[in-house]
Amino acid sequence: MSNKELFHKIKGLLIDIDGTLYFKGSPIPDAIKTVSKLKNADIKLLFLTNTDSKTPKTVLKTLQQYGFNIKMDEIFTPIIALREFLSKYPEKKSYFVTTEEVLKEFEEFSQVRGSEIPEFVIIGDFHDNWDVKRLNAAFQYILKGAKLLGTQGNKYYLDKKGEPVIDTGSFVQMIANAANVLPKIFGKPSKDYFLQALNKLHLTPNEILVVGDDLESDIQGAINSDLKGVLVKTGKGQFYDFKTSKIEPFMVIDSFSSISSFFE
Repeated sequence: MSNKELFHKIKGLLIDIDGTLYFKGSPIPDAIKTVSKLKNADIKLLFLTNTDSKTPKTVLKTLQQYGFNIKMDEIFTPIIALREFLSKYPEKKSYFVTTEEVLKEFEEFSQVRGSEIPEFVIIGDFHDNWDVKRLNAAFQYILKGAKLLGTQGNKYYLDKKGEPVIDTGSFVQMIANAANVLPKIFGKPSKDYFLQALNKLHLTPNEILVVGDDLESDIQGAINSDLKGVLVKTGKGQFYDFKTSKIEPFMVIDSFSSISSFFE
């Protein structure tokens, strides 16, 4: 099947945000125009991010401040996925290792108090209070029977200066290895996360493309979910080398703006 034939069948895109739409605090050239072009072409868009230090509202506000024409129902974050999961267990108590901003999103849910043992231990981004005692408490709860939930699986991310910073996935795996348990991951590259996103667009896998800059979370996540992943050579994607990579994208493009030409 040619690329032209493939894109003729595509009705929706799952689009990464940081590194794909903006990088180092600025929109990637022509990304704003590309979003508008795709919408005008009646392509369904869902912006799929691993951002777990901020609320979905903050993620949306940031995009809108940059100039992107995006609405709340077009955003899907690990925080939304986690809320949907916990809503199924209103009586269960949780222990949260997250930022204060994100913790406010879960005020309505039962949280552990005193000597209680939670049903769930949730580890997310907690850069506003990097206290190892919080991780140790999480570890001890898991040894006593709590289930480990990770908001996402990224090993690291690139900050506004383009420098690598250890990310949630590394902390989740550290605790999982120490406690010898298998964590449930809500963000990328979890297959369940991609399938949740797919269902929100009401499309089939052969009608969807995943577009992102991260080989492990975006492209491998797409492959895990039987979706085709398009790697952009911005953000983390700038370091992609097909000669050494063990992960093979369906397609590699210079930047997000390149995708619109396939729908013209």
